[in-house]
Amino acid sequence: MVEVIIHRGTHTIGGSCVEIRSNNDRIIIDLGTPLMARDGAELDEQAIKNPSIENGILPYADGVYANQVPSVKAVILSHPHLDHYGLMDWVHPDIPIYLSEESKTVITAGNAFYAPDNVHRKMLEHCKTFEHYKPFNIGSFTITSYLIDHSAFGASSLLIEVEGKRIFYSGDVSGHGRKSLLFDRLTSDPIRDIDCLLLEGTTVGIDHSIGYSSEEAVEKAMYSIFSIQKDISFIISSGSNIDRLISMQVASKESNKLLIIDIYQFYLLEQLKSKFDSSLPPYPSDNIRIFYIRNHADSVVANLDKQLLYDYKPRKISQDEILANRQNIVLRLPLSIMNRLASKLQEARPLNEAHYIYSMWEGYLERDPKFKELSQRFNIPMTEIHTSGHACLNDLKRLAEALKPKAVIPIHTLGGDVFAEHFDNVVRVDDGEAFKLLS
Repeated sequence: MVEVIIHRGTHTIGGSCVEIRSNNDRIIIDLGTPLMARDGAELDEQAIKNPSIENGILPYADGVYANQVPSVKAVILSHPHLDHYGLMDWVHPDIPIYLSEESKTVITAGNAFYAPDNVHRKMLEHCKTFEHYKPFNIGSFTITSYLIDHSAFGASSLLIEVEGKRIFYSGDVSGHGRKSLLFDRLTSDPIRDIDCLLLEGTTVGIDHSIGYSSEEAVEKAMYSIFSIQKDISFIISSGSNIDRLISMQVASKESNKLLIIDIYQFYLLEQLKSKFDSSLPPYPSDNIRIFYIRNHADSVVANLDKQLLYDYKPRKISQDEILANRQNIVLRLPLSIMNRLASKLQEARPLNEAHYIYSMWEGYLERDPKFKELSQRFNIPMTEIHTSGHACLNDLKRLAEALKPKAVIPIHTLGGDVFAEHFDNVVRVDDGEAFKLLS
């Protein structure tokens, strides 16, 4: 008998963790840092820094963690977002962690610049990589990764086959990003005979009029600002969201503006371009310049290769150059650095014609006042230009209708209770409750 247990995700977004059992074989899919408590309340920062089963940060799962006797065959990562991999450092070192080469590259780059005390480095010491579309075996399980559209580079949906049963874990998916062709391919040539679909529902129950309909629409909206700007544009976005970075780069280049990014983002772009996608920037005629941040330069020296600082020097832009050329600048840097540069700009000339673009999940904006600080401090109107990295309801329905699963289980959602209004064969379970696939 096969059992599916969602340890976290039936009533919350983020912190996903799924277990699949077959006789004595067990695997875990994703082990992420939660974004909210099980009742939707905000999490305690100290608890997140010191996760345990007792404080509710580590999901209850036996035989997974370093202080337990290991009894899980493997942990598998669907994509490199912290709410899916943020707790993997606590996995027992004898348990292998499987992830795609893209995920390993993104996490490794992030570690080099942003990982104090080796956080998120331990997991890479016992990881193994898989290739998309190439089945691999773990005990009695056969797993196949399907490259999918999402705001994380190289995200996977996963097909798990065991005891003649087929379980499809959507992971986090999108049908309107820069890689929407992957979603279209999955729905036009679907996998057959799916017994159970674990379907993310981030957008289920949410007002779909909020935000932009696609990454293409985000790019156009940014272009509409950059092309007429009379002063600098500041942008807040996730440093690892490559789709969004490309939208900024294309929109600013078409507007004859310089896009200023930090060493981390440029390094990540280079790594992904050289290994996976030659169409990505950088390229000789692009409009990208690099602002050197001291702690980033220190990280390069300590964790990578000092030579990179010399290699990147032709693209380096100074504070004085930004001040002198402000009307032709699009700035995407850490918020603290942009605040510092804004002060210098304000001293030279008021920022009343500058633009401030917020381009991330609105939940962060609501929870953390720092994201509004630059706008409020310098009296710059804030414009929200964002599209979710998660599929809209119509695309989720398109996926479910294509796969025709015998059971649909909601995960990564606050809207699980309304799934039955939109999907057939919905099975509602709670965290920790086993769903049995009978022979």
